[in-house]
Amino acid sequence: MTPSRTRRTRRTRVLTALALLTGAVVGAAPAASAAAAPGAAWRQAGHFDTTSACRKAGRNGVETHKWSEYKCRPGHSDHYITLWVTGRGSGMG
Repeated sequence: MTPSRTRRTRRTRVLTALALLTGAVVGAAPAASAAAAPGAAWRQAGHFDTTSACRKAGRNGVETHKWSEYKCRPGHSDHYITLWVTGRGSGMG
């Protein structure tokens, strides 16, 4: 082998080793889990035609302890209202 080819081979091996090491480190890192803090994140609980229907469902969920807070926001296309909830419970059912 010529010296330039040896350097090229060595460089390829080093870069391959670094890529594998990076993959191993990233793969071994613990993933941020939503289950780590249940109920802490805002999540969608439903879609409604009117804001008043959304608010009624939100208040009902708070009263029945399905969630602790709610907010009604326009949906993706502004043709519906999305109920966002946070707190205890799954928000479903």
